[in-house]
Amino acid sequence: MRQDELLEMIVNGESSKVEFKTDDVHPNALAEEIVAFANFEGGTILIGVDDSGEIKGYTRDDIEEFVINICRNNVKPSIIPVIENIAVDNKYIIAVTIKRGDTAYSTNRGLYYIRVGSTKQAPTQQELLRLFQKRNILQLDETPVMKASVNSINTEKVNSYLAKLGQSLLNDEDDDALVRELINLSILLNVGNNLYPSLGGILAFGKNPQKYFSSYNIQCGAYKGKDFLSDTVREKDLKGTLDELIEDAITFLMLVMPQNRDLERGVRRKDEYLYPIEALREGIVNAVSHRDYTISGSAIRLFFFSNRIEIRSPGGLPNTITLENMRYRQFTRNPMITSFLAGYGYMERRGKGILRMLRLCEQNSIKCELSLTPDNNEFVVTYSSA
Repeated sequence: MRQDELLEMIVNGESSKVEFKTDDVHPNALAEEIVAFANFEGGTILIGVDDSGEIKGYTRDDIEEFVINICRNNVKPSIIPVIENIAVDNKYIIAVTIKRGDTAYSTNRGLYYIRVGSTKQAPTQQELLRLFQKRNILQLDETPVMKASVNSINTEKVNSYLAKLGQSLLNDEDDDALVRELINLSILLNVGNNLYPSLGGILAFGKNPQKYFSSYNIQCGAYKGKDFLSDTVREKDLKGTLDELIEDAITFLMLVMPQNRDLERGVRRKDEYLYPIEALREGIVNAVSHRDYTISGSAIRLFFFSNRIEIRSPGGLPNTITLENMRYRQFTRNPMITSFLAGYGYMERRGKGILRMLRLCEQNSIKCELSLTPDNNEFVVTYSSA
């Protein structure tokens, strides 16, 4: 780091990526800042600068060893930082740069922290779940739904799914055998000798999934103009299991979407929708299968405007996935849900849905854009005329 870069960083003050510390910082306090950066997007700690931005410099001779020992002994798992010494007006500052971690980090006291603005914060339970999921440590769809019971599962729906796979149906004449089969399918989980549906199980086969998770639905809206201020054509909140949400979302679009009518061979009329249905289906399936289910209170949103269709899915991109590589790389935030949808025939296990959607749009002269909202809290697929 050059001196001018350091000075600019100090002038700009503490932020989500920069923290100031003096060299008398307590090891536990420094470990907490390191953990917060590693659990966020990384950042730099400047040791030798006080909270007001005044350059104090460091005086201890073992400052580098001090930092390394904290990274190795006070952070779990240990971290290897980038350490730089920069001189400013005969004073020395040590810049400790922490990269974004590929796992969830805690202090040696078992405390987790995340970066929120210019401060470290202890995460809420929901934020901690999200952190674990982003780092592929926890698959939320494999966790038990404690509010539900065995009776919350629609066994007829499970049988329809098994029949589609060509497998034997559930043994509903023997309760013990039925439970074993549902456990084998990961629809039920045995937790401390108590049976609970898995999140994936209740979303795919529950009698009423929204009874337990009201925001795990799809909010649909169609508007005459290019924004929400224009007249409303139709609005509807869709509820049901995963497959029902997908089919009802397609039905909604088919009801509000114009059709192009052309003569075929000069005799009969061929009706084609303005946007290719299969490409829209891929976008909806992607939203249902890969949304971040740790985000409560946010539904998938499907909007039809006069110049575009938007599918908005809660949550950013999973670990290691970017907008650039996602069309070629397989990623599964919710492996159980993905497996169930693959069994239903909605998606391939090889993860080619995004690429197929883009090619369908290209073949139909439709522009398809993938983006994230500025706060990275929504993944957006936008279809428009090319």
